[in-house]
Amino acid sequence: MRFLRALEGFSVYSPPGRPDPGLDRTVRLCAEHLQLLGAAVPAPAASGRIEGAGTGLSFGLTGWDGLGSGEVTEEAVQARCGLTAVHGRAAGGPRPLGVDYVSVLAGVLAAQGILAGVLGRLRGIPVQRVELPQARAATIVMATYVATATADEDADWFATAELTGRYRPPFRSADGVRFELETLDPDRWARFWAALGAPDRAVSRSWRPFAARFGRAIALLAPELFATAGAQPFARVVAVARETGAAVVRVRALAERRADPDLWPRKGTPAPWELLAGPVTPGAAREPSPVPDGAVLPLSGLRVVESTSRMQGPMASRLLGMLGADVLRVEPPGGDPGRGTPPMAGDCSAWFRAVNHGKQAVEIDFKTPAGRREVLELAAQADVFLHNWAPGKAGQLGLTPPDLAAVNPRLVYAEASGWGDALGPNPPVGTDFLVQAHSGVADLIDGRGSLVILLDVLGGAVAAEGVLAGLLGACRTGAGVVMRSSLLSAATTLLLDELRGVTGKARRAPACPPAVPADLATTDAFEHHGCAVVTSPWRFS
Repeated sequence: MRFLRALEGFSVYSPPGRPDPGLDRTVRLCAEHLQLLGAAVPAPAASGRIEGAGTGLSFGLTGWDGLGSGEVTEEAVQARCGLTAVHGRAAGGPRPLGVDYVSVLAGVLAAQGILAGVLGRLRGIPVQRVELPQARAATIVMATYVATATADEDADWFATAELTGRYRPPFRSADGVRFELETLDPDRWARFWAALGAPDRAVSRSWRPFAARFGRAIALLAPELFATAGAQPFARVVAVARETGAAVVRVRALAERRADPDLWPRKGTPAPWELLAGPVTPGAAREPSPVPDGAVLPLSGLRVVESTSRMQGPMASRLLGMLGADVLRVEPPGGDPGRGTPPMAGDCSAWFRAVNHGKQAVEIDFKTPAGRREVLELAAQADVFLHNWAPGKAGQLGLTPPDLAAVNPRLVYAEASGWGDALGPNPPVGTDFLVQAHSGVADLIDGRGSLVILLDVLGGAVAAEGVLAGLLGACRTGAGVVMRSSLLSAATTLLLDELRGVTGKARRAPACPPAVPADLATTDAFEHHGCAVVTSPWRFS
């Protein structure tokens, strides 16, 4: 079974009422995802609201909820919650994204709230209503930037840095090709630029701002690197990247993306996830996880084991934790390297705390037989196993869906990758900015993309949505589920209207509403170990 219709038999409706244009795209996306999962959704976009889901559960989508006032528009929400300020760091001043990012992210989170509410009711948790203010979706993408801006180390970095968009990726080759470069290893970075003939001092000076651009949304690189890239034909750049282990991806136009064979409708569905029936294994199925007494959140009592790094995977499990799940991180001996990424909040990275708050962690070397057995023992008692490993790693470790199904037949096995299978078995490293370049997102955002981790956050939300659908399917059938999502599928979700040719709205460049870096403080956050951690966007009652 390629596609699990976990909401078969449920209905979602919207009552008559005055449309709210600012919520239209959010509602349409949420409705489409629920329909893909089997729910009956009779024309919800007609009123601009979704008002109910399932038996005995109501859902309310609102606008500001205390985070602003006036008309709810994409630009206003981006500005009020600080997104235009952070995106504009690379250009020297607040700047709207030019794509309906908050509306799309809110649509995914709205579907998550409904899925979680239905799942909670099936598990016996008396969830009656779920509410999601659209503006609170923006606080999810702002989480790491709130954390780094309020950390107790390097807090004045942005105030003293020279903010300029002149020397930031992407690069341009001698034959005019714009391209993004990625490497997570400083040695590969140095070898790549040395092979192209860049000055040593410029290469070494630029590594730290290049590596930190994910958490700071700015990259102040040496101008000599751009001159070096601009002196080489693109074919030479690609060859050097291949020789040195770096990754290079050309910035493609939206029209090129439309022609890709992996893109809907050629793959048959616009869904950002694949939901497959889990491997059938002999033996008795594991009993469902019990619901704790007095549970309020819909995932209370469910256990998630994750082996993830960077942002996409940790964001997915962070969202599941916000919904009540207990999350256990499996980290390598010595801990996740991301724990030491500055700026620090106490003894841990501020951005790492922001996205991993509330999780437990255990260090296991699962490359050893003993470590593999430990992971299998954890998976045997879990409801979800989530990873964002490189292609082929699960097979190398002996931790594939059949391996884990052998110890837990009703497990939801979730893979959150960069590219899925769109670029074959040996794709480039799957990071936010490379996927922005390939997917058309960078082309629509000023032709350069954003240094805000848009796809990592949206990709994490998409993965969490797929996990919730898998949990709902496992709850209804007692069988396991395999869920696959990717950053590329998240990018497709973000640009779905544009790829379908529905609207040219994303091309506008309106006047930016007032926004300054201080707007970071308006997000709903609380202090934890010296940095701000953003709270759940949903309310359950």
